Amino acid sequence: MPLQISRNDINSIKVDAIVDPTDNFFSGSGGTDKLIQEAAGTKLQETISEIGYIDNGTALITMAYNHPNARYIIFTCGPIYLDGNHNEAKILSSCYRQSLELAKEHDLESIAFPLISSGSFSFPKGEALKIATDTITSFLLNNEMDVYLLVYDKESFDSANKLYTDIKDYLNENLEVEEAKEERSTNNSFKFSSISSFFKPKKENYYDEEQSFFASRFIPDESFSETLIRMIDEKGMHDPEVYKKANIDRKLFNHIKNTKNYRPKKETAVALAIGMELDINETDDLLERAGYVLSHSSKFDLIIRYCIENGIYDIYRINEILFEEDQKTLGC
Repeated sequence: MPLQISRNDINSIKVDAIVDPTDNFFSGSGGTDKLIQEAAGTKLQETISEIGYIDNGTALITMAYNHPNARYIIFTCGPIYLDGNHNEAKILSSCYRQSLELAKEHDLESIAFPLISSGSFSFPKGEALKIATDTITSFLLNNEMDVYLLVYDKESFDSANKLYTDIKDYLNENLEVEEAKEERSTNNSFKFSSISSFFKPKKENYYDEEQSFFASRFIPDESFSETLIRMIDEKGMHDPEVYKKANIDRKLFNHIKNTKNYRPKKETAVALAIGMELDINETDDLLERAGYVLSHSSKFDLIIRYCIENGIYDIYRINEILFEEDQKTLGC
């Protein structure tokens, strides 16, 4: 996946490079900086001792030495947050941009970032997350790389902003309605249990978790890949535009497009709908070709429905909301 927000420990994720958010003197005095330097061992200590100093907003790359899961370590020094009026945002964005450029120069395919400056440097976590995703996604528009952004707590999400609060209200309202329907259905079932025991109604043949019809129940006129190709043409879009906006790897996208009977995961199919900016009816049609529907009782489905119906097609903003709500994120 080009950009994935994850709760993994940075020393546990296997990538070409991990980013160490250090201070100007590589002190390794605490937090992520300490954990990475300890994992890489004494040879890294010797290397950074020779370098000695790093400016705020810059990045440099070293070998990862004894680190178990990375080949390189990219050091960057973020800003200490004062009041937001001392170029803190610009410096923080530079940390991500320079780190990504270094990874590109060394032909790396994957990189993992912590949320830079959001710990002891006191950068507000919600703002830090937005700067990180904006900078990374801007880079990914013109570059191919798998980027992991590791976020450890929900404080990183600006849950006070209007989009979050609106979606929270929408979820609460719709889930309460569904719970009321379910309760009424349960009561009615109890009242008529003696009658219903004489009947053996045919069981609906679908998956509860995915709200997905089995292939034997649904034979579309077009395959998923054929529908995808048609919709891309109808939208006047080019393939790279679609898979980048859908947060999908180019190789997987080509495999989906060129495999007639391919059945994607639900979150991948939804991501493609977002990437093409389909309306809700078009999205329903595309999902149906893969055997899925958007229900009114699933938190994931309701978030997607809300975003599409309100013209929100920034997949990274959508993924932040899904991540905060402990749902699967979009892409591959």
